[in-house]
Amino acid sequence: MVLRITFRQLEAFHWAALGSVNAAARHLFVSQPAITARVRELEGILGHALFARSQQGVQLTAAGCELFQQVQVVLQAGEEVERRGGRPLPPQAAGLLCGIDESQQRL
Repeated sequence: MVLRITFRQLEAFHWAALGSVNAAARHLFVSQPAITARVRELEGILGHALFARSQQGVQLTAAGCELFQQVQVVLQAGEEVERRGGRPLPPQAAGLLCGIDESQQRL
């Protein structure tokens, strides 16, 4: 089985549907063009528009409304997989080590 739809596309769509493309970008810590690109990829895969775009922003189409319900279930399932499959990191794995390679330093 090969899926072309990604969780990133679904998350971008979900958060944009809840508010705006800019709000989705802030929530997911990516740029607005990244959200737009993910949603457009998803629309391309599905073969129809999910949002009606205007100067005032985006609004879900009928297809977008229908997909939104399905996406909520999929994202909740993904969260459950992470919750059940995740193992706590050992304490030393949570730290960050930094170093400088002095052999590459130029004077």
